[in-house]
Amino acid sequence: MSRTSDADDAVPSAPGPSGPHQPVVAVVVASAGRPELLGRLVADLAQQTHHDHTLVICTPTPDDLPAGGLPSDVVVVHARGAAAQRNAGLDAVPDATHVFFFDDDAVVRPDYLQRALAYFAAHPEVVGVTGRVLLDGSGASAPEVTRSAAEEALTGSLADPLRGAGKPVDELYGCNFGYRADVDPALRFDDRLPLYSWLEDLDFAGRLLRHGSLAKLDDAVVVHLGVKSGGRVAHQRLGYSQVMNPFYLRRKGTISWQRLAYEVGPRLVGNSIRSVRHPERAWRRRRLLGNTRAFGDLARGRFTPERILDLPPA
Repeated sequence: MSRTSDADDAVPSAPGPSGPHQPVVAVVVASAGRPELLGRLVADLAQQTHHDHTLVICTPTPDDLPAGGLPSDVVVVHARGAAAQRNAGLDAVPDATHVFFFDDDAVVRPDYLQRALAYFAAHPEVVGVTGRVLLDGSGASAPEVTRSAAEEALTGSLADPLRGAGKPVDELYGCNFGYRADVDPALRFDDRLPLYSWLEDLDFAGRLLRHGSLAKLDDAVVVHLGVKSGGRVAHQRLGYSQVMNPFYLRRKGTISWQRLAYEVGPRLVGNSIRSVRHPERAWRRRRLLGNTRAFGDLARGRFTPERILDLPPA
């Protein structure tokens, strides 16, 4: 029974962070409607070579938890919507100095935390990191990555030399990232981005950049399965978020105009083209309707990402 609240030998060894101030590490996983995936990730995270971390699971309801239960040291909290779930996870570990986030369909190499923490220790100017994604099944047209393919890729990556290298970036990929929570203990995900919380990771990274730099690491390795199953997609709501959220974040100053165009343009074009004589036309039309409703609100000077709660869940 887990604590509940409402709010390999094959892995090459490497020294972890050392010194008088050891990090207090937490891992937060938000999940909904995918208990089997969540259970597999929990089992994977138990194999991390950095053992001293607190795992926090946040789901909308207890029904979203794995049927077989969770280890006794896993902290469980409940909230609905990606931003709210991650915030509930953060609130459960207020003393953490380093927090990592994984999607429930991530497959994480056993030394991920060890490598990321070593990089943080060696680079005090870096406040956030994201890992090297070997395979990624996310995206509307991308095929899901199978579990066997993920395991094969991760096993093969163990032969790669450890470089301790990181590339400067200006964003963190939501399926896997970590940050120094002690640079701003009050930093939270924007709760005006409900449900899907479209682009909440970009917004979080944009605010984190005010405290230091971000890096993409070679040695912290992960596969993102991109599993499409789970909760039913409310296409009109998602279409609204596809337009409204980038404009809202641009107004906040956490993304650039170039990033706004990159996020909105291709989705608007794709929804428009595929809404006519295309196998996807039924749901593409609903997303396009959400797109146009967002533009209508923007034309009235309304920057209201939370309005998706007023739209039909269809």
